[in-house]
Amino acid sequence: MSSITYVPYQQKDEPTRKAAIVRVDFSLDGFSDEDVQLLGHLSDAVSLMNPVYRDQFEPKTFAVLRALSGLMSVASPEQKVALQNYETMLHLQNSPYSLLPRKNHLLALKSEEVKQLAKKAGKECEADLEIAGPFFFEGLALPDKAGFYPHDMTEEEYSALGETSNLVNVMFQRQNGKITPRVNEERYHAALTPIIAHLEAAREHCRYPEFRVYLDGKIEELRHGTKESRRIADFLWIRHKAPIDVIISTALEVYLDNWKNARGEAAGVVLVENAEAQSLLKACVDRLPHLEATAPWQHKKLKIDPSTLPHLRFVDVLNWSGDYVNSPMTIIAQSLPNDDWVVSHLGSVNMVYRNTGKAVHSLSGDLMAKEFMTAAAFEQYREVLFEASQIHSALHELGHTTGAMDPDHQSRQARDYLEAEYSPLEEARAELFAMFAMTRIARDGIISESMAHAGHYSMLISMVQGLRFKPEQAHVKARNLMYHFFLEKGGVREVTENGVCKFDIHLATIDALVEEILGEIGNIKAAGSKEKAAALREKLCFEDHRREEIEKRTLAFPLGRGLIFPQIKQSGGRYLRELEYPATFSEQPKFKAGLIS
Repeated sequence: MSSITYVPYQQKDEPTRKAAIVRVDFSLDGFSDEDVQLLGHLSDAVSLMNPVYRDQFEPKTFAVLRALSGLMSVASPEQKVALQNYETMLHLQNSPYSLLPRKNHLLALKSEEVKQLAKKAGKECEADLEIAGPFFFEGLALPDKAGFYPHDMTEEEYSALGETSNLVNVMFQRQNGKITPRVNEERYHAALTPIIAHLEAAREHCRYPEFRVYLDGKIEELRHGTKESRRIADFLWIRHKAPIDVIISTALEVYLDNWKNARGEAAGVVLVENAEAQSLLKACVDRLPHLEATAPWQHKKLKIDPSTLPHLRFVDVLNWSGDYVNSPMTIIAQSLPNDDWVVSHLGSVNMVYRNTGKAVHSLSGDLMAKEFMTAAAFEQYREVLFEASQIHSALHELGHTTGAMDPDHQSRQARDYLEAEYSPLEEARAELFAMFAMTRIARDGIISESMAHAGHYSMLISMVQGLRFKPEQAHVKARNLMYHFFLEKGGVREVTENGVCKFDIHLATIDALVEEILGEIGNIKAAGSKEKAAALREKLCFEDHRREEIEKRTLAFPLGRGLIFPQIKQSGGRYLRELEYPATFSEQPKFKAGLIS
């Protein structure tokens, strides 16, 4: 692992922070020459998806980048450092905004000197500065509608869309005063054309028949974007068993849509299977029907077809873009696809990202655990906290596949009923299911009791870390709600140690409390009750009185993780069995790609 570098940044009314950047380890050992060609084309396709995400997030991002380029061309060495730091943070967030908190970061230069630089750079730079200026110098909040909807769109206009409102890969614009839907694959046709070309080239080098057919399905999805083509691609993805994989879509997760939790955002990732601990993962999947049958909610998937059981995998990442690049959050694990119909009838794939997880651990490591766990608990569990967190993440993703809607609400997906309440509720349900499942598989001898307890403590650290922020993002809301429930019930305790507050788990009661709140949340989801979900959030999810204290104690810790992925070298139109790392985070190809319109 390479040395860690740090980038300072500032947001309005927030403390000065720093982000940490590190390389991600990856190996081409064991892959054939044709595999290397396959991986090379897949990686290039993934990089080209990044501009689509940026347009969905904040279309003005491209003007901000042009302004930075123009300013840097005439800046002094000192000014250039400030501009480069801003550019790095923009790439780290994939937009001038962060999602946590949902606001922009600021340029560490005075407005007047930047105007003088723009004048020196020329009229084009001055025009771009008109757009970029508010992001550079003002405190802007990310709109809940992001770039998915006209910002003046009303609830009445949304309701009038009917079934169209539930299509995950549709964006909306206002034309002649009327809201008009447009499928992503049509809107971004020009940008997707070179991506499709790389996927077509990749399939010619693919020696895995099922994966080749999946690429055919994905190409058709990116050409047409119909619900049928998306479901066929999902089916083919779930069924293939190749050690090489790609996830690429114009509409994957829905976290960017903070208005309706309905619009998916663009993303791409190239993966290879990491055989480490696969036997453990298989044991967890094998226990899933029993975990479902004994889960504390009312409506269960009791008739589980073995062919629809989730595929649980440890994977290493060669490249990711779009939604996967959004500081300060880093995706540790993921359950896909997000279409509940596909999951119910065909199953899902649940991935734990191994090499990126290790890279993130190298950046923050034991810092949070040592700061906030009691000395006794930290000493007892520190050696297994990372492995326990990986198992917890795997079980979390399995949790997303569990539970059923009640008979009166089976015609639609839970997110259609719960809207903005869906993601926080579902993330809390998955986190709690992981705690529930760790205890159960420890009783079955699959993991040790000590590992299960370490998993609970890794969750405790995530909850405390969540208190550092205002509860605005889905995962933060979920962990905030959980913390306040456990604190109120005595499952989590605040204790004073060496004059500061530490956090501890009451292991004798925590499991019963997990089942209590997990059952309540599971029943709310099954009933599609937006009102009950909101009431639970309003009761238990709020800015904690310790937020300022936790912020002060973690100021020296990096907030935001930048991962530098290697590129496969090319020569004579072919990819070589040789990896090279860009000199800086910003020089990765995904950040140089522009939106083709």
